[in-house]
Amino acid sequence: MKKDFRACNALIYSEDSDLIANVKVLDYDSFENSIMVKNMPALDSIKRCELIILTAPTPYMYKGTIHKTAINQAEAGKRIRLFNENVTENRKEFRYKINSSTGIDELIYDGKAYRLLTQLEIQWIDISKSGVRFRSKTNAFVNGNRFQVRIKTDQGSTSLLTEVVNTFDTPLDYSEYGCRFVDKDGDEHGQ
Repeated sequence: MKKDFRACNALIYSEDSDLIANVKVLDYDSFENSIMVKNMPALDSIKRCELIILTAPTPYMYKGTIHKTAINQAEAGKRIRLFNENVTENRKEFRYKINSSTGIDELIYDGKAYRLLTQLEIQWIDISKSGVRFRSKTNAFVNGNRFQVRIKTDQGSTSLLTEVVNTFDTPLDYSEYGCRFVDKDGDEHGQ
């Protein structure tokens, strides 16, 4: 399957795992394996970065090098060359913090979506290539629950299908939920 990251949202992190920018991919060059993003002052002093490109059913994770564009193309954006694509599940893979929240409107059972009476609010903790972790009300979800999550960025949002695989109750008034990304058939991505 041919990749095309155009119009996908991307989270760009420094090598120290600090979130630098969340942007929309303006262009993707498969021959050069690079993306073009909006020219931002935050990217001017960075040479190397790590990226999560939010694609369904699972995001792609890369390391990248940020390149200056020609003066007459400066308004077009920054070119980021991609390398070290993370394609295999690795429990030790790095997790990236996300500082936002969203709501869950429906659960998916047997391929059908069932609307919840009230939206469940969740607070993101982190994301990796294979899944996400978030916090919500205690006992809001159980292992095996499937639902679409929306990851919001400055330029829009991306919906990904997830399944709860573990829960951790805290002494506070919430629980943490670990989810893996699954495809439309309910299989773990890449399996």
